[in-house]
Amino acid sequence: MSEQPRPAGRLPRPHLPPALTGILAVLRLLPRVNRVQPWLFALGVVAVAMLPIAIAVTTGLLVGSIPAAVDGGTDSPAGRITLGLLAAVAALVVALRVLTPVTEALARNLGRQVELHLRQRLIAAVNKPAGIAHLEDPEVLAQLRIARGLGVDTNRPDLAVEGLARILPKWVQALGSAAILLTFHWWLGLAWLAIWPVVVFWMQREYVRVGQVGYGLSDALRRAEYLRDLAITPPAAKEIRIWGMLDWLTGRFETAWRSAIEPVWQVRRPRPGVLTATSGAVLVINVISYGLLAYAATRGDLSLAAVAVYTQALAGANLYAVFDDHNAYLSYAAVSVPKMLELDRRLAAGGGDRRLAAGEGDRRSAAQPLPDGAPRQVVRFDAVRFTYPGAEREALRGLDLDITAGRSLAVVGANGAGKTSLVKLLCGLYEPTAGRITVDGVDLATTEPDAWRARIAVLFQDFARYHLSAADNIGLGAPYAAGDRDLLRAAAESAGAFDLVESLPYGWDTVLSREYTGGVDLSGGQWQRIALARAMFAVRAGARVLVLDEPTAALDVRAEAELYDRFLELTEGLTTILVSHRFSTVRRADRIVVLADGAVVEAGSHGQLLAAGGRYAEMFTLQAARFVEGSTTHA
Repeated sequence: MSEQPRPAGRLPRPHLPPALTGILAVLRLLPRVNRVQPWLFALGVVAVAMLPIAIAVTTGLLVGSIPAAVDGGTDSPAGRITLGLLAAVAALVVALRVLTPVTEALARNLGRQVELHLRQRLIAAVNKPAGIAHLEDPEVLAQLRIARGLGVDTNRPDLAVEGLARILPKWVQALGSAAILLTFHWWLGLAWLAIWPVVVFWMQREYVRVGQVGYGLSDALRRAEYLRDLAITPPAAKEIRIWGMLDWLTGRFETAWRSAIEPVWQVRRPRPGVLTATSGAVLVINVISYGLLAYAATRGDLSLAAVAVYTQALAGANLYAVFDDHNAYLSYAAVSVPKMLELDRRLAAGGGDRRLAAGEGDRRSAAQPLPDGAPRQVVRFDAVRFTYPGAEREALRGLDLDITAGRSLAVVGANGAGKTSLVKLLCGLYEPTAGRITVDGVDLATTEPDAWRARIAVLFQDFARYHLSAADNIGLGAPYAAGDRDLLRAAAESAGAFDLVESLPYGWDTVLSREYTGGVDLSGGQWQRIALARAMFAVRAGARVLVLDEPTAALDVRAEAELYDRFLELTEGLTTILVSHRFSTVRRADRIVVLADGAVVEAGSHGQLLAAGGRYAEMFTLQAARFVEGSTTHA
């Protein structure tokens, strides 16, 4: 049972103070992004923190030495002490002015590296599970939305690292200044040492509470962002204009956005009570401190040097930053960075993959190798059952199917029969709910997914259209061989895409998107040729199983006929699985199976199935009649 979303503004009990949580979350990442710079950064932080304390003490001593120097002159021992102290103050100030920007520059550089590291981890985490079930898990999608917020507005790890460069020196400086006040009144120094950690703790809780607001509303925010993206991105642009959807879309976006964000607005500010209490405590301790210092100075209980030192110490104690943006950035990091790392751990443990999440990932830790050249005998679905995440109805219900190696198999059936689900399970994109899939007797659940996928070339019905060059679009079928132009040309020729690529403005280097300078877009049929070429490139690079899911859906009549004529040539020597509604392609397969309600209900050759007079014969007759009627009408 999934965990219920936490109400907006409700803060869980932290195991550590929020400020410390944020610091540790960021600091743990620094050695991973750079081995040397974090040490230089730490030294810089310590130096920038201690130098102001040294300046304060030296300045106080300098002020106290001036009367004696004036009486004795600059050549007197007192004068020389004053000049020495003046030189020391100057040297310390110069050192502080040099080290501060250097430390902040190191922080900015480390921050950029941390952000890049987290973005790379996010990409790796999402692709860590063997399948894609996790991308349909609402909880994972909610965490992904938070993780994608890294680098946006205040949820930026680089700002948190920069905040450390400013906050840590001030905290150390304030603590050091409070320690100096111990020599004035021990209880006053202890009061300063105690009050700031308490103030920081409560203010950091407020910042973390503010930072967490909205994380329990990820579903609502995702809906609002979806509506926004519909209005500003190309896919729906034509329909928005043709159907006059803009006003409706704008109104629906505003409603969705307000319903998601108004609870955030109501609590996204530090609470007055916390601000009053913390600010009041700081005000009271300052009044008491300066009052005691003034009283002691006017009574003559303190020397001029002591008054100067304690005045500087009080100023330093008030530098304990807590009410500024950098503290807020650090607190937001205490929310966003751990959530990103939690997502990484969750997906590494199996994400939405049923078997891995259930603890069966150990089977893959000792993966069985596939036989050389597999499949050489048969790919077998053995009593396979499958239900999509969150669905109630099974997509496959006890599917038994043998796919003979080196032969072609066509899969037909009505919409929702389970054809595409079969393909997805064959590719390892999902794990069966029950049953198993074997290749030459080896259970795919016990093999390394990449080893099997290297042997599969797939043309999905909803293939991706990459905003990359034509060469990249085809070469991604086997990225390790993408630089082989001869192989690219051979794949394009086999898919009938070679002339298309050569006709592009920049040939193979043309970006297939009008969103980029010099780029072009393609028709649906042209894109399908490119996608088929990508699958054929994988075959040329060594894949032995070819899966074609509706390979002619977007092709015109001539291109479809050309593909039909070359079907046997394309599939020669391969284990081929063809999913199609077009029986002119299906009939060329060695064997045909009919799916219904997630199971095989008929199997045989085209002739055998027609003779049987079952579902296949009925579907074939209906389709043939439609074409005959269309031809007669046209005539």
